[in-house]
Amino acid sequence: MIRPRRIVAMASFPSALAVLVFLLPVGIVCAQGNYEVQVYGSETVPPGRTMVELHSNFTFQGSKAESDGVRPDNHALHETFEITQGLTTWFETGLYVFTSYRASEGYQWVGSHLRPRVRIPEKWHWPVGVSLSTEIGYQRRSYSPDTWTLEIRPIIDKQLDRWYICFNPTLDRSFHGLSVNKGVEFAPNAKVGYDLTKKVNVGFEYYGALGSVTGFDPLRDQQQAIMPALDLNLGPNWEFNFAAGVGLTAGTDHWLVKMIVGRRLRFGKQ
Repeated sequence: MIRPRRIVAMASFPSALAVLVFLLPVGIVCAQGNYEVQVYGSETVPPGRTMVELHSNFTFQGSKAESDGVRPDNHALHETFEITQGLTTWFETGLYVFTSYRASEGYQWVGSHLRPRVRIPEKWHWPVGVSLSTEIGYQRRSYSPDTWTLEIRPIIDKQLDRWYICFNPTLDRSFHGLSVNKGVEFAPNAKVGYDLTKKVNVGFEYYGALGSVTGFDPLRDQQQAIMPALDLNLGPNWEFNFAAGVGLTAGTDHWLVKMIVGRRLRFGKQ
């Protein structure tokens, strides 16, 4: 889950990139279930503002048979609706609703997660941005090997001139499902981006799921991917991220493209 708040206008997305992405041997990890593939930045939504986002991922080449009671995701469109409310200058709460579509199944509700997040206030003048996200929720057993899960995601980021660097050393815990016996698992995410212009940032996103913190899984069973990414920054009210990547281990899905579109709103008199 990368989440630097790159704000954009949809009409400015270059269609040439979409063509390029379809020519790449792309892959993405299954750690996030291909529902909300994102690295989080430390910024939170300001108080009185609401961010509405749509996360869309399509798996061009993935699992084709049921595994551990989980439906295959080959040619599956996963769309996640996220709404985040800024409550104070250092606290926000988000709600996710996951859906899945395959031609043989139609649209299906997959689950919902709640995500409160706090940050270090800007007035403290820390040398890096720091926030802490927690996410708890439910996913249907036929779409995930674990139904009730908790995620704790520290977030550290920094803008260095034209460079943006972000690291999410995420910890996951299953409370009901096949991964309960693994205890706490380590799933690091990271992003490096470079501002080509004031409006265009290009870079790479990394997603991993390495296994239990007491002993990582064998490399072949780990889930790791690197994704070339584009973020556009055209104003304070839009967010846009588009990426595809290369799977690094056998434990990844292949041929997946993801896009995030967000709109920041303000209701009433603020």
